Amino acid sequence: MNQILIQSIIPMLLLILGGIGWLYKHEKEKRLQVEKQLSERKYDVYIRLLTVFFDILKQVKKGQNTNAQKLIDKMIDIKKELIIFGSDGVLQSFFFWEKAADTKENLMALADLVIEVRKDMGNEKTKIKTLDFLKSLVQTDEDFEALKEQGYKLE
Repeated sequence: MNQILIQSIIPMLLLILGGIGWLYKHEKEKRLQVEKQLSERKYDVYIRLLTVFFDILKQVKKGQNTNAQKLIDKMIDIKKELIIFGSDGVLQSFFFWEKAADTKENLMALADLVIEVRKDMGNEKTKIKTLDFLKSLVQTDEDFEALKEQGYKLE
């Protein structure tokens, strides 16, 4: 009798365990799919954010004026998506950059934001420092020193 009971319970247990395994695998695949979609959206927002900064840099280096209203509209759209998709570190750096935008700390805040974006995009152990990025924005060491003399916080 016990043997008959055991022989009938084992297939049921295997069926139940197989079902649980399938549910676990299905939910894990679904979660990975959602994470992939979120990552793609996050990377898109980061690219658009950095594109705006570098477009401004190009215009400044060429001596062209920027369309302030168009820039504000772009940044508001980007901010909305950053709040949804950005990591905490990127979002905090973005908020700091916003506050510092009209001060002599704006370049340093921008550099911190770029470093945070790099970290969140998979370069957690980046060796690029804010100073490296800031120096890449200017053409010569003399230009970098001139910014320091103008009162910009660069270190």
